[in-house]
Amino acid sequence: MTYRRLGLGVTVALLVGLGALDLVQHYRTDPPAALAFGVVRAVPLLFYRRLPLEAWLFELAAVVALAVVSTPVTSAEPWPWAVTSTAALTALGGLVAARGHRRLSLTMLGVLTGLGLLLWVWPDRGDLTSVVVNSVLCGVGVLVGDIVHSRRSMAVELAEERQVSAAERELRSVVEERARIARELHDVVAHHMSVIVVQSETARYRLDGLPEAAAAEFTEIARLARGSLSELRGLLSALRDDGADPNRAPQPTLAELPALVARVEAAGTPVTLTVGPGTDDLSQVLQLAVFRIVQEGLSNVVRHAPGARTWVDVGRTGETLRVEVTNEAVAGGGPLTEKEGGHGLVGVRERVTLLGGRFEVDQPDGGWRLRAVLPL
Repeated sequence: MTYRRLGLGVTVALLVGLGALDLVQHYRTDPPAALAFGVVRAVPLLFYRRLPLEAWLFELAAVVALAVVSTPVTSAEPWPWAVTSTAALTALGGLVAARGHRRLSLTMLGVLTGLGLLLWVWPDRGDLTSVVVNSVLCGVGVLVGDIVHSRRSMAVELAEERQVSAAERELRSVVEERARIARELHDVVAHHMSVIVVQSETARYRLDGLPEAAAAEFTEIARLARGSLSELRGLLSALRDDGADPNRAPQPTLAELPALVARVEAAGTPVTLTVGPGTDDLSQVLQLAVFRIVQEGLSNVVRHAPGARTWVDVGRTGETLRVEVTNEAVAGGGPLTEKEGGHGLVGVRERVTLLGGRFEVDQPDGGWRLRAVLPL
């Protein structure tokens, strides 16, 4: 048994018992009739949840009938509404209002006040004080019930908002994870696929005496790699979302820059790598950022200016770290914008911005240069 049902049962029992005593002692009512009226006034509290309107009408009929048939012992007794009638009406008004039936409760309160005023003009029995006190107490009961309903509604809405917030946080986590995966796929897989395409397409020109069958095989490899790279970029477009901050594995360091340069040189692009002193103690976050910046710069050179001489410079100046990837001008080469560079340059700018640095792309002497300055 819940506390609500227990409290309701106690209230009903008190209204029946005390109501019968009140009618016997103060209103010249026979005990059986007093007990019957006590039960009739308390019954609406048992079905107000399912039938609030019927409960109100039943209660009004009971208290009005009691007022008509009862006679106060003295003029000091409240009439037309006995004390226990007021208690029953107040309890019912509060309970119905607590269920969200504000309009119904206010309407019944108005009807009750009107009936009280009509009975007040009863010759030699009307008591305006009883009518006023009854209306005020019932109004307080309705007000308290309405406040209880409002607090419950606010609690339900707050719980729903918390569920929505939790769902939004989960969705944001999924979006951020997808962005991280897209970024790392571009930085790692797309880079290697681009190198495979270039190596396969230039194999017949770089390798002397290559059999025609082998050359055809390299051409097929390049074709398949280009198709896979195109599909990968479509996947990245579906996965990527701005604002993510990928900082998980894989996390290469500056020690892997020579291997990165060697792979690019194997594709036919000469690269000069210079790593200045004072870069051995950089944080893992900075080393990862430098590696990704260099990787993206070399990938763009391989894609847009294959064979162009390229310089990679990583140096420390005071409290800043400078990273530059520069390639010489090539015939037919044009300016490379971030839009043309795909997700890679956008990702590099985001990495640099998140670390509080500056990022720019320009064209010295007709070539192309990617430059980033990071605070230490």
